[in-house]
Amino acid sequence: MSKFDFMAFSYDAGPDEMFVAHAGKYSTEETVELCKRECEYSLQRRKLREPTVNDVFDAWCGYRYGVSSEWPHGCYTFVGEKEIGAFPVHVIEFNQLKQEAGQ
Repeated sequence: MSKFDFMAFSYDAGPDEMFVAHAGKYSTEETVELCKRECEYSLQRRKLREPTVNDVFDAWCGYRYGVSSEWPHGCYTFVGEKEIGAFPVHVIEFNQLKQEAGQ
């Protein structure tokens, strides 16, 4: 089984853009609770609503080298389902949690 449990992902070492949890270790509901706990400060600071199970989608991740100069020793990244070392994950994109005006 993968060493990966969960973490916040970003693009190009920028601010966190999503929360990702190993789908073989955590249910959709557990992923939501982990996100709320682990990313509480980021969600509040950015004025994002709390995630729900409806905000979770599935993808595949793997550990890769040479993905970014920011991570010369490798990093977890999204990959195709059939790629070597791929494992299923649950994903919550923070962009989808933006509050609508007037709420």
